[in-house]
Amino acid sequence: MPNSNPKPLEATLVRRYPHPVSLVYEMWSQPRHLERWLSPADDIRMEVIEFDFREGGEFFLRYTWGENNIFPVRGRFLTVKPENSLIFTWVPQPADPDAGKETMISVWFRAVSEGETEVEVRHTLFPDEPMRARHQEGWSGAFDRLFRLLATPDWAKTKNPSA
Repeated sequence: MPNSNPKPLEATLVRRYPHPVSLVYEMWSQPRHLERWLSPADDIRMEVIEFDFREGGEFFLRYTWGENNIFPVRGRFLTVKPENSLIFTWVPQPADPDAGKETMISVWFRAVSEGETEVEVRHTLFPDEPMRARHQEGWSGAFDRLFRLLATPDWAKTKNPSA
């Protein structure tokens, strides 16, 4: 008898950062910070094209690597609760092989202590296992990049590159 309730395909990651919630949340809410870490690997550059950070606001990101590999992503913020949670859609655009497949990302920020934050990401609504696996790996790489960025000794000086 087939399983009438298959397990939904989702990518989940929980990571702790030795920084207060306010700083970790800022890394998710400011385009200049996102461009420095929201990428699965160091050789993939992410550029924020549009970023209307409010409930109902939309974003447009462009990932680039190599000479001709450009993969844009669009989405909409469904929930924005400062220093608490974010929920947004994630829709790869052409030429991404998953173009048009809308998924949803939920992010929770939890203070473990005054100077430590736990971040949980749950990326859901994947139509197939290969897409889920790629995003699980991508989130792991991005979380590693965020950890390294926040561990930069002169973070306060590099926080605003135009300063």
